[in-house]
Amino acid sequence: MSSTHTDFEQDMKFRRRLAVAISTAFGGALLVFLAVVMPAEFDRDPLGIGSLLGLKGMMNSTAGALNQQYEVHKSDEVEFILEPFQSLEYKYMMDLGNTLVFSWQADGELYYDLHAENFTVPDGEASFAQGSAAQQMGAYEALFNGMHGWFWENRTFETVTLRLKASGFFVSARIYGPRGTTDREPSPVF
Repeated sequence: MSSTHTDFEQDMKFRRRLAVAISTAFGGALLVFLAVVMPAEFDRDPLGIGSLLGLKGMMNSTAGALNQQYEVHKSDEVEFILEPFQSLEYKYMMDLGNTLVFSWQADGELYYDLHAENFTVPDGEASFAQGSAAQQMGAYEALFNGMHGWFWENRTFETVTLRLKASGFFVSARIYGPRGTTDREPSPVF
């Protein structure tokens, strides 16, 4: 065999291996595109793998990063004095999906019930947290249109001062106390 013929065979083997490597890489890239990119970015899942991996429909999701509101952002700060065995409720009128960040603190332990009344369902009430504490803080998102807030009761023989600070997207506030019901209009934050 001549060296030219051997060089030609080696060149052909190299070209075949290169063609196989390029085809394999292209096939792998195509598989990744069909299985991952299309379901996540274009909401198309031709292989059904995107649904299994939880990728289908990601293009329509903000993953909770932004929750736009239609109400004006408001801030509220109130103080209540609860005599022994006295109770009151303080609630915010909120629409579905509106958010409230809150912090309340008392100089003594109070029984509390964070709950809401659903405007769209007759007798629709839901309780989200109950217990006894001198403080609580957190963020609350309205699961329905209605009045959302707290019932506090002083179950001690001492007078307790309660301070609530809240900020969020709500329409108004309402006090249900020993002297009746009072509506409040907390200030918008700009």
